Amino acid sequence: MRAPSYSKNVNEIFSPEFINDPFPLYAHLRAKKPISEIGDSGFFLVTTWELIKEVLKREDDFSANLIGVLCKTSEGIPGSFDFPDTGATSVIATADGKDHSRHRNILSPAFTHHALAKFESYIREIAEEDLYILLRDRGGSCIPFIEKIPALAIAKLLGLPCNESDQFIRWAMIGGSMLAGEVSVRQLEYLARETEVMKSYLSMHFDKSYRLDWTLSEPLLTLLHREYDEGTITRDEAIGISVILFGAGGESTSALMGSCIFHLARSPEIQEELRSNFQLIDNFIEEVIRLSPPFKFHYRSVRSSCAIGNYDLSPGQKLMLCWDSANRDGIIFEDAERFSLSRKRPKSHMGFGRGSHFCLGAVLARLEVKVVIEELINRTSNIRLHGAPNYFDSIFVRRFNSLAISIEI
Repeated sequence: MRAPSYSKNVNEIFSPEFINDPFPLYAHLRAKKPISEIGDSGFFLVTTWELIKEVLKREDDFSANLIGVLCKTSEGIPGSFDFPDTGATSVIATADGKDHSRHRNILSPAFTHHALAKFESYIREIAEEDLYILLRDRGGSCIPFIEKIPALAIAKLLGLPCNESDQFIRWAMIGGSMLAGEVSVRQLEYLARETEVMKSYLSMHFDKSYRLDWTLSEPLLTLLHREYDEGTITRDEAIGISVILFGAGGESTSALMGSCIFHLARSPEIQEELRSNFQLIDNFIEEVIRLSPPFKFHYRSVRSSCAIGNYDLSPGQKLMLCWDSANRDGIIFEDAERFSLSRKRPKSHMGFGRGSHFCLGAVLARLEVKVVIEELINRTSNIRLHGAPNYFDSIFVRRFNSLAISIEI
């Protein structure tokens, strides 16, 4: 049996209304069409917690390899843009089985709480530098520093020279642009070429990584080079991992940081709660992740003829696992639409994925965002939104294109 169409308007997923507020449609789909096709594109929305969990368990049927993304074609309808092989289509988050486990085992020691604690002072230093301007001017745009901090953090982790931040910021945001959906084929081709430039740059630094600075800990490029020397990974895998870490570690954290500032600035009550009890900041961040996950979904490719939710699927079709829908599933969460600082298990969400592909950089993202929120709360008496913020025009990432605040000291 074929899955139903997600909407009477095949382009609804690209509309500003859906980009800004997809949740009414998601609620309808969870109740009536938990699996639904986007026109004749071969892409399917999976919107309930249980069905997403089932897909994640069935790796033999559904691959994490990122081989194509939903986009609006030149005919103005949903279709597929197939990715060129940049080396990042089957590494770490986009790898399967033994390859995924091998890549994850190599990187995991560098992403523990203990390993990343060494970076807190560096993150706080660059956060204070940028927040100084915001505090001095009693507010302003948050975009420059919420993009800069994650880009510099991942660059430091990789072992790259931190005086090239403008380039790093641009590259950190490429992934979301490529997956945005409402991008022309010509723009996608440009972004693919820019990714090749980033790949060449990372390749150059990978080749000389034995001379990288070890002031905090062993840079990831050095670690990857050692694994390459030992034959654990290929050179293409090492470079591909570096490419994917840049996008995943930069844009997702920037998106989450912006969402946290947005929720903070629009709610004086939450601000006061956090000022009176700093320990609630962790719960605050988790609730923002639940309600506004940085990545709205991730793709899975259908490997062979199979079925899910009583609907037939064919090889080459693609599923979109909608984290931001699953995180509002009323079967899983009590009063799911409400923002609450007192949930019993605040980390029990899909904001960072689920299962074996749970986000490797979650600890780093939480650390960066916590530092920024602590500094904002500690240095202000009130934070308010200044004007109406706008989201980046993307079906994939929930990131602000404009976000300004006013501050009282």
